[in-house]
Amino acid sequence: MKKIAKLTLVLSFPILFFGVSCKKETSTDNASNSDALHFSFKTPDWERWVNCELLDFEPITLNDSTNILAFNSASTNASLCFTYPKDSSKMFNNRELKRFKIKSYYDNSEPFQFSLKLPLNQNSLNDLTKKLVSNEGFSDNEYIEVTEVKYIKSEANNAVFRVKCNYKLNARIISTPEISKPMSGTFTFLVRTSKI
Repeated sequence: MKKIAKLTLVLSFPILFFGVSCKKETSTDNASNSDALHFSFKTPDWERWVNCELLDFEPITLNDSTNILAFNSASTNASLCFTYPKDSSKMFNNRELKRFKIKSYYDNSEPFQFSLKLPLNQNSLNDLTKKLVSNEGFSDNEYIEVTEVKYIKSEANNAVFRVKCNYKLNARIISTPEISKPMSGTFTFLVRTSKI
């Protein structure tokens, strides 16, 4: 049953990604996490800072305790999955700001987990074999760190929060999984949680 549920989730993600992308990519230093809505990454081969000010994510339920935010950057072909608490009160319970586990791509299952797929470099945007995918891990060099959870506003059924995170991970190349590369970056998104 669990395998069927995971397969259903994987098949549903491309629908979530469709038509949702950030508007501009630039090369920049991503060492500090900006208040601006964005997603950034840096690998040994390339880096980008993606402006996401136009994105407005609706809550999508992953399981009883967890919502998922998933999107694809059209011009970099980067795809990410970030999970967070479904219940607004659980966002407040995580104000201590701490580090959480990096997951294999599409394998998020609990709040504050992160996974990522990225082209190997800017010349392999459309080459499906030259993709980096996150390896599951939790260490000094493999984590997502929640650096801010800020309440923004209330809506009819949801509470809106700004979440800021830093991350480090190791990613394997799909065509040669024995080769891995380090990756790091930041993101700031607005997320919606249930008030009911």
